[in-house]
Formats: sequence, structure tokens, C-alpha cells
Amino acid sequence: MLLLGHRGAVHATAPENTLAAVDRALRHGADGVEVDVRLTADGVPVCHHDPGMRRTAGDARHLAAMASGELPTVAGHPVPLLSEILDLVGDRGRLVVELKTPHGPAGAATGTVEAVASVLRRHRLHDVVVSSFDRPRVLQMRRRGLHIRTALLGRPGVPLGVVLGRAAQDGHVEAHPHVTSLLGRLELVRPAAQQGIAVTGWTVNRLYDLTRLADAGVQAAICDDPRNARAALLGSDALASAV
Repeated sequence: MLLLGHRGAVHATAPENTLAAVDRALRHGADGVEVDVRLTADGVPVCHHDPGMRRTAGDARHLAAMASGELPTVAGHPVPLLSEILDLVGDRGRLVVELKTPHGPAGAATGTVEAVASVLRRHRLHDVVVSSFDRPRVLQMRRRGLHIRTALLGRPGVPLGVVLGRAAQDGHVEAHPHVTSLLGRLELVRPAAQQGIAVTGWTVNRLYDLTRLADAGVQAAICDDPRNARAALLGSDALASAV
């Protein structure tokens, strides 16, 4: 089972969704990373989870109201462009790009898809997955004709069968359900894979859950600490300490 760093591998020296967090995850043995993408006021895809900057940077403004060149730093780290994340990951592992739901006019969703698609066309990485909770948006991305995989994200509480059914209906090759949905219906994972839908669970942090998912045939797990998750799956009692 692949282990992917949730927003990178977050640490006091590596805030979420920054180049430092992504690099830390890959250096510590993650098979890839998941990052969140939003659009700035000047149409640039950048990596940040929240619509606003208050939690991460102490700034009350919304990211969509600021140009890419005026974004505040997050604990001293710049908010990275998606293109910078793509350059950093390169062929070092898988990159899951989650399209966040925009806060703005009705056309903002389409604008984000087009902007992200344009960046992805220029990079052509071999192992990129674009995901979203927003079913129409990720379907728009799938129809862009890019050589990437698309995945439907499932929110907590949405039954696994529903997530898999919608992913199949929309033609995606992956589904990314919440770990609680997965644990309730693990028997659906292998039949889904036989039908061409690989399953990635999020966010998986309990060691017992990681083992269960691996045994059930889940392809990948998005976790906060991929280094320790790897040690757990290898059966190590000496979990690596954070550096």
C-alpha cells in the first residue's frame, strides 16, 4: 500500500502545503503527497487548504481576493504555486492534487479547473491524480483529456458504496473515501479494483487501521505521518522519531 503525506509531512519547521512539508514527506520515505489547490485573484493555482489565511498566516483576507504576489507567508514559508510543487515532486512519487471548492462567482469553479489543467499540461508528470469533493469539478477535469487520473473524494459519513458508485458512473479510475467509510465496508475494495477503480483512504493515522486497509487491498493511504506509518506496516516496534 502506498503511503502519501497529508498536505506533505507537517512539522514545526514545515507547515502544511508548503514546499518544505512536501520535501520532508518525500525525504522521509513517503510514496507521494497530497496537496490542496486554490486560485488566487490573478488566476494562479496555489497550494493552500483554507479559503482564508487567518488560521495559517494570521491574515483575515481570503486567498481568492489576493494576487499571487501578495500572499502572506505561512510561518515564514511562501504559499507555493502548484507549478513549484510539481517541479519539486518530479519523479519522486505520486502527487494528489485536491481541487478545493472556490468561494466566489459561479464561474470560479470552471476557472480553477482550466487554470490547473493548463499547469498540468506544461509539466506532464507520470503519477498525478486530481481529486475533489465537488463532483462536477472533477468531472470537468476528467474531460480535459489530460494524461492524468481523476478521483472522486468522499466526505465522512458518505457510504463507501455510494462513493464507488458515483466514481464509476462518472468514469473515474480512483475513489478517495474517508477512512471511516472504508472501515465499514472493506469487502467492497477488491471488487472495485476489479472494475478498474483503485481506492485511496484519507486521513489514516491509526496504526491498526493502516494494517486493515493494507490487508483489504486499498491502494494508498493519505496519512499525517507517512514515516511512522511505513515503520508500522513493516512491523517495526521502533517508530522513527520526527526530525
